[in-house]
Amino acid sequence: MNDLKCLETFVWVARLGGFRAAAGQLNTTQPSISARIDQLESHFGVVLFGPPQRRTTLTREGTVLLEYAERMLSIMTEARAVVSRADAVRGVLRLGVAETLVHSLMPRLIAVINANYPELVVDMVVDTTNVLSEQLLRGQVDVSMQVGPVADPRAINQRLCHLPLGWVASPELPIGDGPLTLARLAEWPIISFSHNSPLAEEIKRALAGEGREQVRLWGSASLTIMIRMALDGMGSCILPLALVREELERGRLRSIAVEGVTLPPNGFQIAYLRKPNNFLAALVARHASQIGKTLEEGTPPDPIFRSGRSKNTIRHPGANGLQMSP
Repeated sequence: MNDLKCLETFVWVARLGGFRAAAGQLNTTQPSISARIDQLESHFGVVLFGPPQRRTTLTREGTVLLEYAERMLSIMTEARAVVSRADAVRGVLRLGVAETLVHSLMPRLIAVINANYPELVVDMVVDTTNVLSEQLLRGQVDVSMQVGPVADPRAINQRLCHLPLGWVASPELPIGDGPLTLARLAEWPIISFSHNSPLAEEIKRALAGEGREQVRLWGSASLTIMIRMALDGMGSCILPLALVREELERGRLRSIAVEGVTLPPNGFQIAYLRKPNNFLAALVARHASQIGKTLEEGTPPDPIFRSGRSKNTIRHPGANGLQMSP
């Protein structure tokens, strides 16, 4: 039974005093009106109109139902009016974000939030994947965007994007032209993610597979520092190539082909907890997934216009700004 349509029909029959008048009001046929009332009576197990030969006067049960039906339709009318407004989505949403996404996906997501939900305030925390997973499960953030899923049955995980890793170095680093061996690169430090991150563990395993367990893998909790070290010629660097596209195009860094080492996938997920009234998290997750797809495909996003009415603010924890790794 289409509950709302049947209830609406019932209300109009009661208000207009007949099935024919209700059919005209709802732009349908009298048999359709009769069928809906029959469904409603069957659903509740009562007779709503009587006497049977006329069916224009409400019974006692019909009088009781009419009050509830009018209240329900009124609430639905109000809901339609509210949810159609941009300021209907309001409150504070706590986002936990891997730093790689701060430099790639987040500017687009914040633009979408500002344009579509000007009353929604974002409180953004940037940290490592391990920390973000813990904060989500403890209720300290509402949404986590991180490397890999949150391994807990309470979490809903959605694919966000895949940003391939690559090797880069300063043109001034005297490593020669590629393809290069890992042994050659290991003469200098290899700069990568913080040692306590899952991605760093995968990179260590990939390097160890080439018999280089003692590679000097310098971990950093900041992509900004990693890129700076690479620009200064301190060693080669493993990081998402999308983040250094400008440095590569300008010749400040160069991409390196390395023999015998397959870097692990760098896939990001967005996660939020499976709990009632978590619609804000689900709403933002849907937008983020759509943006992640365009980012991964290298296609430009739809034009975004920032709303002048937005109350959105972003707070970056830490005295020195963004200092956390993916």
